Amino acid sequence: MSPDKTPRDLGQEQEPRHVALARTLRDAIVRGEFSPGERLPAERDLADKFKASRTTVRLALSALKSQGLIGSGQGQGTYVRKARPIRVMAMDQDRRARRAENHAATFNSEVARQGRIGRQNIISVAPEPANAEVARWLRINEGTPVLARRRVMLVDEEPYQLGDSYYVHELVKDTAIAEPAPVEEGVLTVLERVHGKPISYYIDELSFRMPTPEEAGTLRLDPGVCVVRAVRVAYDAEDTPVEAFDQLLAGDKHVLVYEVAGE
Repeated sequence: MSPDKTPRDLGQEQEPRHVALARTLRDAIVRGEFSPGERLPAERDLADKFKASRTTVRLALSALKSQGLIGSGQGQGTYVRKARPIRVMAMDQDRRARRAENHAATFNSEVARQGRIGRQNIISVAPEPANAEVARWLRINEGTPVLARRRVMLVDEEPYQLGDSYYVHELVKDTAIAEPAPVEEGVLTVLERVHGKPISYYIDELSFRMPTPEEAGTLRLDPGVCVVRAVRVAYDAEDTPVEAFDQLLAGDKHVLVYEVAGE
């Protein structure tokens, strides 16, 4: 090894040209040299500017597409993707005081606080036997009838989340929760009333993965964008689970904020 070169220097020399170009373009996007929605220069212009072949440019752009930073469309060229994420106060959004602020469903209330319009598109509301996962969340036997509410959560008419919630069917079968329509006062408010006990705490399980083709289509995700699966189980003071909410969040449309006490 040359005394003037470190292992890192040698690694950089061996780095493929398109990888270096992709990093250069990514840094320019992060610095704001290209604004969301702005078209990138044509391949020919990028090749001239960076003294690279068209093949190198195409490979670099392909890498940025797989990272979800840029998109392309017929007649649109290649452009920086627009991302308008909502901030989700993950530990605060289901608290009773927050739910009561706008006298609305939790999701709608959270979005309204940010000056945007949230709504839910109900896909289905129907009883079904609990599978192994739902049974574990609700601490019931597999096959026990549960009510499943499946919906798409939209912000300014753009799909942001998929949300499936589960309840013991016997508990909610005669309530607004069992109706195929939004629950204006909020599901949790109704649930506390019929259960006869307030929700005391929640436990979240977060996992991260790439979406299925169906999920990507429903959420209108560009290639390379991941999803966050957030399962929140609500418990009463006696540690009885009363709701399991299985959410799938578009990774580029959310910022999850957690406030953690220092004591």
